[in-house]
Amino acid sequence: MQGVAGTFLECRLIQVKGCKLKFVDVDRLKAYECLMSFQPSCSFVDLINDCDNVHLSCQHELGKPSILIDASFGSEHLVPWYISCSSGNAAIGLLRPVIVDELCKDNELRRGNGKPELWNIERHGETQISRITFQPWVDTASKRTAEMKELCERWRDTGLFEDVCGPKKWREEMYPVYSRPFGIHDHPSKDLRTTGESETNYAFEMERSACALFGVITYGVHMTVFQEIQCADSRETKTWVWVPRRAKTKQTCEITFLRRLVLLF
Repeated sequence: MQGVAGTFLECRLIQVKGCKLKFVDVDRLKAYECLMSFQPSCSFVDLINDCDNVHLSCQHELGKPSILIDASFGSEHLVPWYISCSSGNAAIGLLRPVIVDELCKDNELRRGNGKPELWNIERHGETQISRITFQPWVDTASKRTAEMKELCERWRDTGLFEDVCGPKKWREEMYPVYSRPFGIHDHPSKDLRTTGESETNYAFEMERSACALFGVITYGVHMTVFQEIQCADSRETKTWVWVPRRAKTKQTCEITFLRRLVLLF
């Protein structure tokens, strides 16, 4: 069975503790045994809370701008990333200190090569960085796309963040970023030179694997299909579940052996 997400495979339904169901690949015997011995004791809400590993809070000090803190990484100071300095803009990403340092170095590199700086780094006082935007000259989607492409490919080739966007993690997929991340996703179907950039929420494209470095919101689609089949030799109805199987050659597929889907009804 073929689908948008790739090849689908037949899975076996395992009933655990009455109404709690588990599904496991039929060709993964060890995974099957592992799941059979697993005793679930959590709800959907518990699973969501476990997956939500970003814990943000704001710190306020008199006379200073608010600081966004991520408690999951030792109370790191996250710097918001904006398209431009224009008022009313929404943040398109959140930057960790290690990324902020690299963007500062990128400006230094560009100055040394006689090129204009790419990043406008706004500071409060001498040390605190309040936000980062593109420089005013980077004022079109095509310019932003070209500059982000050059930066991400340079980081890939130098192995700067090898575990995120290195050669083995590189997706070769341009992912659209929007000025208002939760606004309309209106990626243009034709050349912006004819449609006009001011008419869209679309801001630029960048390599998908590098989106995580810039704290950009990304979306994906996952489809699971179930089918009820009447047994030929009895009146019993069995449920078969088709679960998309990630290709072993996919860049984000590292642990497939014990990969499983848990459904709690």
